Amino acid sequence: MGKILITIGRQYGSGGHEIGERMAKILGIPFYDRELIELASKKSGIDRGLLAIHDERPIPAALLKTKGGAGTLDGKPIGELLFQAQSGIIIDAAGKGSCVVIGRCANYVLREEPELFSIYVTAPLEQRIQRIMERNRMSREDAAAAVEKVDRQRSDYYNHHTGRNWGEGCEYELMIDSSVLGVAETAQRLAQMAQERMGRN
Repeated sequence: MGKILITIGRQYGSGGHEIGERMAKILGIPFYDRELIELASKKSGIDRGLLAIHDERPIPAALLKTKGGAGTLDGKPIGELLFQAQSGIIIDAAGKGSCVVIGRCANYVLREEPELFSIYVTAPLEQRIQRIMERNRMSREDAAAAVEKVDRQRSDYYNHHTGRNWGEGCEYELMIDSSVLGVAETAQRLAQMAQERMGRN
């Protein structure tokens, strides 16, 4: 079988993480999401907990103008250091073989790779709110606020680091609504597509 590099951008509450994890298991290839924080910590020497605070979050404009203070390390915003470290890890992982990477602008980081299969997972707002309510045991009001906040953070993060627009169709090879088939069946269908591509590579 050939090689495939699957990147998954996702709206909060769409099930993108679970879809990617299921795909990786079906295909028998490495999966990277929160693992990237741990790997970035080892690579950079920065505390894991500190990196987790900045993971997939926009860098405040004030920090881009300062050379010190909270949120910076050696004069650089921690978010920038994290992005650089994670990007290097993603490139290294892609060099070793097939993998699934969640978020972290991975579709942009690997944009020159011929084996790239970039996916963006969406779902209707109400279904995403319901999913977050159930998963995090939140009230509807809190879940709705969380969905809005995290989507905004991911959008700002992606746009800042890539100079492009998060969630726009031209940024991904495939956009899919996970509510149509459900998370499990969506993962199965996408894995089948990936297997077909691997067979051609």
